[in-house]
Amino acid sequence: MSAFVLPLMSEMQIEQLQIDRAEALRYLRWQSTEKLPPEMAEQLGRAENDILAAAQPRFVYKCFAMEKAADKVCLQGSGLVLTGRDIACLLQNAGECLLLAATLGGRVDEIIRRAEICDISRALLLDACASAAVESLCEQLQDALREQLQAQGVYMTARFSPGYGDLPLSCQPQFCATLDTVRSIGLTVSRSGLLLPRKSVTAVIGLLTEPPAAAQLTLQHNCAACRLKNCPYRRK
Repeated sequence: MSAFVLPLMSEMQIEQLQIDRAEALRYLRWQSTEKLPPEMAEQLGRAENDILAAAQPRFVYKCFAMEKAADKVCLQGSGLVLTGRDIACLLQNAGECLLLAATLGGRVDEIIRRAEICDISRALLLDACASAAVESLCEQLQDALREQLQAQGVYMTARFSPGYGDLPLSCQPQFCATLDTVRSIGLTVSRSGLLLPRKSVTAVIGLLTEPPAAAQLTLQHNCAACRLKNCPYRRK
């Protein structure tokens, strides 16, 4: 499968960043059956515009061959080891995998921090909109990669991030070191394993020579299959 050509990052054109309002409301734990009051809709609209104006989207990705063992995947040419049954399921039958990282940049963090000092309600709206925006960035990047790779007979699984299911957050520092995110997109990792800037995502995607199984496409968003039992979205 290594005969395929991975698109150059400079060729990846990300369209204007979007914010899915339904996704932002999900982060706010807003019940979809409840009507959004006009005042809140207006405040949410302002928050969306402020996040989009502040965002400086950047991303990096790289392809790796793998060595697999029970509940463990080692990426060749790096010190990164991905552990857990979930990642083993995601990468089953995959010959190679793609590591990616994406961020909205530090200005987004800054406007959220400023709001937290004087207006916590606005801060919550900004935070939810930023989470939806970085999700949009990842989706656009995946779509662009999928289009070019699938034309070469290479198929992508869903993306899966450290901290999801039983893939430990502790692999985050090595994950970012493998992609050299500090130099490439200004993304660092705190001592507790959190990404800085906060509105950033790291993820792994399996690459296959045939369409992936259903579980490999839904694993990321399948709460019933996720092993993270204390997540508020799962409880909801």
